[in-house]
Amino acid sequence: MQLLANPHIFSNLILSFTGVFIFMRYFRSQSSNNRWLWGIFLISISMSAMADLLLFSGISALENTRSVLDAGEMTLGAVCLVVASWCLIMKVEASKILFSATLILGCTLFYCVTWFKVEYVSLIIKAFCIVVTLLICCLGLGNRQKSALWVIFSMMLFALATKSKMIPIPMHPVDLSHYLMALAIICIGWAIRDEYKILF
Repeated sequence: MQLLANPHIFSNLILSFTGVFIFMRYFRSQSSNNRWLWGIFLISISMSAMADLLLFSGISALENTRSVLDAGEMTLGAVCLVVASWCLIMKVEASKILFSATLILGCTLFYCVTWFKVEYVSLIIKAFCIVVTLLICCLGLGNRQKSALWVIFSMMLFALATKSKMIPIPMHPVDLSHYLMALAIICIGWAIRDEYKILF
């Protein structure tokens, strides 16, 4: 219980649990390939948060592991987010070719970032993927899809999480980023819940 008194550990625990819970709660109705794409995105966030949690708990040997998982979240996970969002908004199932191409692209970006040790590039990739996802959701709003609105809220929260240091709230930026990401994941879950609902 003393460990949970550390705000960094608690926020990481919340983020890790949220990713797993939302995936288990809302994504069973998705087709196999779509579920895999969403799963890679959400579980990569949860694994990164869990590694961060263990690192704050005193297991310093996980420093490199945390860096690798962070890079995976912002490359492979972000690419999967874009394709999964496209399939959600277009109401299509990811074909085997699209699924394979997504994994190849994401893994290639991940490999390049980790091999050449240019972790800052992963931030650019993640930001680009957020922008592309927002553009995709604009198509959904044109079709009055409620799920598109939830994904837009989610991307806004993810974007805010990357700029948590600039938000004037009396909370550590790391913890604020984790809570914003947890809210973003919840919005994604609600997007899946409202997949076939119309806005107005």
